[in-house]
This record gives sequence, structure tokens and C-alpha cells, in this order.
Amino acid sequence: YFNMKRIFLFILISICCTNTSYQGLLFPINTFEVLTNNSDYHIFKNMILSKSKYNSFSSSYISFPNDISSNTLIYDYKITNLRMKSGIQIINFGNIEDSETGYSFSSQDYIFSHQFSKKIYHQLYSSVEINYLYSKIDNFKSSILTTKINVFYKLNRFIFNIFLDNYGKVINSYTIYKEKIPELYGYSLLVKPKNINLLFSLKQEFYVNTSNLNISAELLLKRSSIFIGFSSIAQDLYFGDFYEDFFTGTGFGLKTQYKKFNISLGYQNLGPLGSISSLTVNKLIN
Repeated sequence: YFNMKRIFLFILISICCTNTSYQGLLFPINTFEVLTNNSDYHIFKNMILSKSKYNSFSSSYISFPNDISSNTLIYDYKITNLRMKSGIQIINFGNIEDSETGYSFSSQDYIFSHQFSKKIYHQLYSSVEINYLYSKIDNFKSSILTTKINVFYKLNRFIFNIFLDNYGKVINSYTIYKEKIPELYGYSLLVKPKNINLLFSLKQEFYVNTSNLNISAELLLKRSSIFIGFSSIAQDLYFGDFYEDFFTGTGFGLKTQYKKFNISLGYQNLGPLGSISSLTVNKLIN
């Protein structure tokens, strides 16, 4: 009984302290999202560079502070006029141990996603993504179904995007406590200046009581590229006066190509909490 009460308290605290539950929905799925906070970055990039690369398979591993990790598999393909993307992400939150009793339990999230996108009219596009999340904290289980809606417009070397994300329904709850899904909305921009091999990305997303701004740039080389980015969310992670750490929230990345493989490495500094590191390997099938 004591252990079950402690686990229930862990769930309750995690929900109350973050205002929402199901934080796994906010985790990045690959190196591009670690650096830009945009899971659709590669779609917009290929559109601006006029590259039609479909039928690819990618695998990503991301390491977070406190021994939290994520593994993701994604398959991109095209059927007639629809671009499709199917994926699975497994987030392991590690083992939580009671120092008094020695009792430990684990927590995992399993996220299954499917996205399809299509041109609506001239340079206007739209995409819809459906996510099913199954979450497990010891013997407590929960599942939800959410959607993400994107509308984006392309004009020469410029793409503007507005989106609604994580709007859905809790199918099964951990407890009788009514949990909230981390709903958000926002916009993003991707620009390629004329005669310069650079891509500038900006994304701002809004939650109930806060917002997050991400700025990044990608230097395009012949068979590789270099990333640099900044996320304002790291500024909200301070537990004290840590503003002396100038590099908190910054990220760096490198992508290189070998035959049909694209290999991407990423790193983001979270200041006093540690850092995020990622590896993504993408293989073109067609």
C-alpha cells in the first residue's frame, strides 16, 4: 500500500508541477527537431531547395539529462499525390527508486504517429498528423489520441507555416485525476536568402501560460551542413541566478552524406540541467 501511494504521489506531482501530463508529446523525434524544434523542418527544406526526396527510412537516438532517452523509427513515402510519414517513438524515463524502501519502478512512453500532407491550391499546402500515445508508470497506464494540423505557404525561397498541435482526447487515464494534454499552437518561418547557402528558421509556439521561441541557421555545404540554434525554453529551466551561462539554450549540429546515407549529430546545452545529444541516420530507399 505504501509503495502504491508513493507512485500515485509521483504521478500527481508530475501533473501538477507541469500543468499538463503526457510531456512525451513534446519530446523531439530527431536531430533536426533538437536543433530547430520543428519536426517538419526537412519537409520545408526540401521544398525550398526543390528536392523531391521520398521513400526514406530514418533512425534516431536522443539522450536527455537524468538518464532519459528516446529511440525513433520513421518511414517517409509517397502514394499518388499524398506524402506520408509513419513513425514510432519509445521514450524511456529510466528507473525511479525509493531511497527509504529500495523499491524502484520504471516509466515509458510509446508514441505511434502517421502524417499525410498534400498541396491544396497552387503554393498552399496542408498536413494532418495523428498520434497515439501509450504511457506506463509502474503499474499505472494511460493512453491518448491527438492530432496536429499544419497549413503552410511557399513563395520562392520563403515558407510560412501555422499549426495546432496536441489537440485530442484522453482515452484511458492513469488515475481518477483529470489530466491535461499539452496543447499548443504557433507559427514558423523558413527562409533561404538569395545567393547565400544558408537556411534561416524561426519558430514560436504558445502554451497556456508560456511561449517558446526557436531560432536556427543551417550552412549548406557540398555534401554536408552545419547547424546552430537557440531555444528560449532553456531560459525557463533555471533554478537560480544562472544567467551568467551565455550558452544555455544554444545548439550545434553537423550533417554529412555518405552514398545514400545522411548522418546527423546534434547537441543542445540546457545549462545547469545538463545537455541533449542526438544521432539520426537516414537512408534513401528510391
